[in-house]
Amino acid sequence: MATIITCSEPAMVDTRKSGKKKEINFLDSYSADTSVVSSVINSLVENLNIMEYPREEIDEIILSMDEAITNAVQETIRKKRSAAECGCLEERREITVRYNITERDFNATIIDHGCGLDIESLIGIIPNSESTDYHDQIIRYATDSEKKKITVRLNGKEIPLKGIGAGLKIILAFMDSVTIDLIDKQKILSASVSEHTDGTILNLKRKRRYD
Repeated sequence: MATIITCSEPAMVDTRKSGKKKEINFLDSYSADTSVVSSVINSLVENLNIMEYPREEIDEIILSMDEAITNAVQETIRKKRSAAECGCLEERREITVRYNITERDFNATIIDHGCGLDIESLIGIIPNSESTDYHDQIIRYATDSEKKKITVRLNGKEIPLKGIGAGLKIILAFMDSVTIDLIDKQKILSASVSEHTDGTILNLKRKRRYD
């Protein structure tokens, strides 16, 4: 596990005594397993406490990160199982987590190699009451305020957003901005795009809200 505490000067100093600002940088990769969630969350809680974030701040950040990492793990496991069933599992798929904590800001990136988001639902039409998943569509439908916080890109090109999943709603409630980059090797945008997507890069940003 790579956790690095850096100071505003190259020398290692007691930042609380010197008055110099400090930050914590974390970067690690894991095989897709549910144990990843507790491992990262435990480190994050410890690091937020080191940076003297208040309890309410920590709780809100943890809720968002728990949701994001859990989804990344589940999607990657699902992708691995699907690849194994068709006999085309050629690479070791992993989860990568990076976060940076300063006295005023939290910034995190989670990279997975799962199926990505369901693009069709994200850019779909207003929920259809005759659909079998009508209630899920209602949950996915994004409010204007949520749309302002989130950016979704496919192969670097921004996709107009119509709706989001319940998990993203939790994340958006506690983050100032969310950017999702979808990596589609075949560069196809179709109803079955999720089958061709090779990964998701999720970036979360938030300024400290409580003193």
